[in-house]
Amino acid sequence: MMRLASLFSRSNGALWIAGAAAFCLSAIANAPASLVAAIATARSPLLEIGAARGTIWKGELTRVAHNQILIGDISYRLAPLSLATARIAADASSRNGALEGEARIALSPGGVELRDVSAVYNLASIRQYTFFGARYQGVAAVKAKSLKLTRAGCGAEEAKLSTNALDGLSRGWSGAAFPLAGDIKCVDGKFHLALNGAGAEGSVRINVKVAPDLSYEAVFTAEPRRADVGVALRTFGFEGPETKLSWRAVGRLKGLNS
Repeated sequence: MMRLASLFSRSNGALWIAGAAAFCLSAIANAPASLVAAIATARSPLLEIGAARGTIWKGELTRVAHNQILIGDISYRLAPLSLATARIAADASSRNGALEGEARIALSPGGVELRDVSAVYNLASIRQYTFFGARYQGVAAVKAKSLKLTRAGCGAEEAKLSTNALDGLSRGWSGAAFPLAGDIKCVDGKFHLALNGAGAEGSVRINVKVAPDLSYEAVFTAEPRRADVGVALRTFGFEGPETKLSWRAVGRLKGLNS
């Protein structure tokens, strides 16, 4: 009886606290990946997850879809030490869907940061909208050392964007592809995307600004060498002289299909 009493004595309080902490950590470590799926879908009504495998620390979410777009199968591995800095960091990759790629994702109360990003998004998965009267096609590729979005603003380091989204339209006019490429920068608290492309029929520049609240402003500038191309662009709402036409759009990004 004395031994049992001594076990519960104040001198063993630290031991009990350590044991309780170890038990809690073990329970969390072995929590199923379905917990991650439940939290994610609760935060975003447009998100659907077919199944979850593994644990909360390392697992896979299959058939992940957002607003009816199949993103793919997402594998993740959490970094336990990141919790000591009030962040949740994970190495994640996506395959078998519209999004193919990998990145390290860090979530904190202030925002989100993506590091070592290498991703390709299939634009043909966007079915609700058209691009100047044509279905979206091609891919958009992002490579970046770091992309950060917080309540206070943004950050971009060695970030580049490229796409062949105009290839279909260009081949219809000239028979040649029309790749676009440029940098992603952070200026005055907004992401600035500047895409440039040139071909036998002229040049195109696309400037997009995205604010922390995901509102955006996009300006397309085209300098066609053929008059009939300029006439065709006017039917899509481009304005200005035939040799330098522009088109502007504003709105708010809502997801992968907006």
